Parts: sequence; C-alpha cells; structure tokens
Amino acid sequence: DLKTGEFIPQTDDYLQCVPGPDLKAVFLEEITSRDGILSHDALVTVPSVVYTDAQRWGSALPAHRHLDENSITRKTISGVPYDSCRCSLAPTKKEQCRHGDERTFLVDEELNLVQAGDMMSSFTPGFEGAALSGMDAAKYLFEKLSSVRS
Repeated sequence: DLKTGEFIPQTDDYLQCVPGPDLKAVFLEEITSRDGILSHDALVTVPSVVYTDAQRWGSALPAHRHLDENSITRKTISGVPYDSCRCSLAPTKKEQCRHGDERTFLVDEELNLVQAGDMMSSFTPGFEGAALSGMDAAKYLFEKLSSVRS
C-alpha cells in the first residue's frame, strides 16, 4: 500500500487492475513513440493485445540466508526475508543448460508467444538476468514485427 507501506497480496483483482494495465500502457508507449526506446524505429502500429498478465516480483531483493537477521534493512514479508543493502546483485553469469539452448527467453514460433524473465533465461536469477532476458525478447519481437512491417 502506497500510504501505509503494508504488503498487498497478489490477488488476480489487484494484478489486473494495478500493475498489469500500467505496465502494458508504458510498454506500448515506449515502442510506438519516437521519444521511446526505439527512437526513429518506433512502430507505427502494434497488433491488438490478446492476453495480459502481471505479477509483482516477490523475490526481487531476497536476503541470503547467511546474512545477519538483525540487519536494519532486512524485512520479512509473507515469510520471505528481503534485504536491500546487504548483497551485490552482480555478477550475472550464463548458466549451463540441460538441452544446450542458450536463449534467454522462451518462444513458441507457431503461437507467437514469448515469455521473458530471470526464471526463463540461461542467466543466474536476479534483476540483471531478468533485464537481459526482457531486452533479448524485446529485440526478438522488434525484429519479428519489423519483418512483418517491411
């Protein structure tokens, strides 16, 4: 809660009315605006969004179990300890994959479905792995949409 700082459970109602629509709107603005991340390559049109889902990243800043439980920056929320000031978020490493696939996101070419995030990538979990996965998926989508546009 923005006023009290109290944890808001991730109910479907909350996710579909707060972060989901906001994230979609910002994403669409970024890829269609000449002032956005694509600059002069901004997309003129974007296919209709068929499905949107959102989830707050509950383990964004997990506290390593071996760290001091008395840290003034350590908080436990819904049973998960977090500590924003106790550990480095780097370095992110490329992990060895079982099937040799080193793609940093999942894609189903037939269904045109893409899923990105640290849980999908071949990078170690964390902010950087999530960001790299998202950027790689965005590049893939941009190239795919650009080829359709040409």
